[in-house]
Amino acid sequence: VFVPGRKIKPGDMITYIASEYEEPEIDPRYRIIFEDEHFIAVNKSGNLPVHPSGVFFRNTLVMLLEKDLGAKFFPVHRLDRETSGAILFGKSSEAASMMQKNFGSFAKSYRAVVRGVPENAEFTVDVPIGQARVSAIRKKREAYAGAPEQSCTRFSVLSASVNSAFLEAVPVTGRMHQIRVHLKYAGCPIIGDKLYGEDETVYLDYVEHGLTESVIERAGFSRCALHSYGIGFVHPFTGRDIKIHALLPGDMEKLAGDLGLAVV
Repeated sequence: VFVPGRKIKPGDMITYIASEYEEPEIDPRYRIIFEDEHFIAVNKSGNLPVHPSGVFFRNTLVMLLEKDLGAKFFPVHRLDRETSGAILFGKSSEAASMMQKNFGSFAKSYRAVVRGVPENAEFTVDVPIGQARVSAIRKKREAYAGAPEQSCTRFSVLSASVNSAFLEAVPVTGRMHQIRVHLKYAGCPIIGDKLYGEDETVYLDYVEHGLTESVIERAGFSRCALHSYGIGFVHPFTGRDIKIHALLPGDMEKLAGDLGLAVV
């Protein structure tokens, strides 16, 4: 019997009986781009959660991989649901743990389509991140002096048009939402980013009504136009230098083309 406020003690058994519900639709497409006896990396779509969380359980990349390949997989790192691209899994918890210990030394590269054109072809945002100081959204974050999490991202402009740009982002640190928050700070928010765009009421509208035509029009794209392009690391078992690249998906290529941006 559930008793609110009761403290759990050693030996207690907890049973959770989940009710049947329909999970939100996803884009289940993924492509294996690297595999050996210890690890597997895939290029995932831009509407696919990595692991069970919130309203997603079966409709996740982990569950799809385990169903399709008949084995257990352990994420080495995370990508947001709307971020497409390369993500690495261990084929055992030990392999994933070994990678996670050295994840800060990984070479990571992202691609983003943003509003506005940065003044410099190369620039760095070295500003700490914390919870947003003034926002109606509890999980929103913000870059500002004195924030608790030291954060640094390097950016390069790969191509630009009148009002938009195609960027490379290289995170030096690994904070939650770091690239998105730092681009918001730099005045070049990612197109389609409902949380860190120019108007956060787009996100509130999305939460209440879903991905409507109005939300897409106001955000400028159906998802956050961010792609995990490359991962480089030293293999912990073989010592080999591994470089993995994930091709840009068609939706971001079309967005860039429509904005007059060259995809390089």
